[in-house]
Amino acid sequence: MDRLTLLHQTLLEGLAQIAGVRHCSSFPKRRDEVRLPAIFLDLAELEPARDPGTGELALIAHWEARVLVSDRQPEAVLWSLVQAVMLWLYDHAWAELNVGRANIKQAAPDHFSPEYQGHRIWLVEWTHTLRVGESIWAGEGIVPDTVILGWNGEAGDQLELTGDDPSV
Repeated sequence: MDRLTLLHQTLLEGLAQIAGVRHCSSFPKRRDEVRLPAIFLDLAELEPARDPGTGELALIAHWEARVLVSDRQPEAVLWSLVQAVMLWLYDHAWAELNVGRANIKQAAPDHFSPEYQGHRIWLVEWTHTLRVGESIWAGEGIVPDTVILGWNGEAGDQLELTGDDPSV
């Protein structure tokens, strides 16, 4: 399974564990019955990130979560859930997936969803940086443990070769 799919599943499972959340899923494709409070998760955009120099493709995944409560609930219930979502995101990274900690961009009321009239909705936006593909440094072969830096060829003048290998 690819890293984006694994990250999506991990996010859904984690957000679903937040106290008070009764439903957590991707955006429904049709008019499903959803128990509130609910969180809808969406991958909004992918953009290239800085090349890590490992042969992997670095991506910035832009995520959105909409937190929904009934408009009969006090607004404080919604604020509490939004804070819990942000805290959960802030506290998690997944090194085994090459996924860093969330970079939370914002949380704000989402007034642009007319199909959800009768609900209070806040949109939480964040990014995750992740790497996909295989690293050229993972596996067998020589992995450098010393890097010599210099300018205008100066590093080579100061290089001392040591070791047991006579061909060096």
